[in-house]
Amino acid sequence: VDEGAAASVDLLFIDLDRFKDINDSFGHAAGDEVLRVIGERLSDMFIEGAHVSRIGGDEFVIFLVDAPEGEAARVARDVIIRMREAIQTPCVRASVGASIGVARYPVSASNAGELLRNADTAMYHAKRAGGSHVWSFGKEDAQRLSHRRRLRADLKSASAARQFELHYQPQLDLHSGRVYGAEALLRWNHPQLGLLTPADFLDVLLESPANEATGDWLIRLALRQASKWQAANRMPFKVAVNLSATTIQNCDLAALVSEAAEAAGVCASALDIEVTETVVMSDFAAASRALSAVRRLGVTVSLDDFGTGYSSLAYLTRLPVDRIKIDKSFVQELTVKETCHRARAMVEAMVALARALGMRTVAEGIETETQFVLVKELGCDAVQGYFIGKPGSAARIEPYAEPRFGPAGASSLHDAGSGSR
Repeated sequence: VDEGAAASVDLLFIDLDRFKDINDSFGHAAGDEVLRVIGERLSDMFIEGAHVSRIGGDEFVIFLVDAPEGEAARVARDVIIRMREAIQTPCVRASVGASIGVARYPVSASNAGELLRNADTAMYHAKRAGGSHVWSFGKEDAQRLSHRRRLRADLKSASAARQFELHYQPQLDLHSGRVYGAEALLRWNHPQLGLLTPADFLDVLLESPANEATGDWLIRLALRQASKWQAANRMPFKVAVNLSATTIQNCDLAALVSEAAEAAGVCASALDIEVTETVVMSDFAAASRALSAVRRLGVTVSLDDFGTGYSSLAYLTRLPVDRIKIDKSFVQELTVKETCHRARAMVEAMVALARALGMRTVAEGIETETQFVLVKELGCDAVQGYFIGKPGSAARIEPYAEPRFGPAGASSLHDAGSGSR
């Protein structure tokens, strides 16, 4: 389609939902049959001024030339309805959904390449909304995309300019009442935008070549800080770091940790590696090998945000994990009238599961004394959150002070300048 010869061009970027399940369950031959049926359905839909094409995998595009404003969204909704119809072929009987991104030339794109990229970006928004959604690329998306491009460009010099820093959030052992460690949380001290948290830039960093170097830096700095704390207090103190799939899978993690620990003058057991279920499942075999290797060095492994992802018992029993971190969403629901009973049952079940597998539990997001008391009653081993201490500089962590949370009750560290992830 020559956008220069048309007053307007709408592009619908269609990505099938759950198509991978069909390939995995029935084989690629069945998947090819499903794609043929989908292609025929799209071609059979009479849409004036439309051009339909498959651009690869399970992705299709529809171009609407000189269509009225809003017509593309209407067509997209019709496509979603049509996609939901059951598919029956000699090899497979199934149904799929579709996530659709819409972009319009010249309103939200100035050329064909930009039109395709913006429709693709909108499709990912639709996919993140849960599938079977339509997302139209608008001004806010353009601003967000421009912001991401700026961050991507600025990341190239951020590491060399030492703009990254670590803040630490204390972790409290509920049995002893002592702070036993801290989670290292990445911050980007951007020269123009100020202090950025991972929510502001992590997705850009993970796509950047700087990601692997940042993982290396994270481990080295965390171990150096653990060494300083141990030297000052002459007792073990753990520092937890969150590692991406790239750091775990694309390097010899055990060799890196061993060398970094030796350079810092501390045992590798001072390190706790936190991984999410998503990172583990991106390549289960590679993640298991890497984590098993670092555990042989004495490193502990924590499964972060437990209960929000796959939560499969089949993989959990085979994964080299020492602790599961109960996601803050369950903790917050403990003090909400409508959800407290369900949340209590979920936390109890996770604690029981961890104990059965020889693992410890850490409840995240503790913000109130009520939540603190509840997770302690439910058998959690450790906690972290604003009630225990906010993320801050290393100087704000007091790892071996007298117990602040004794058997008599809870007492916040806010007065000491601390205060959740």
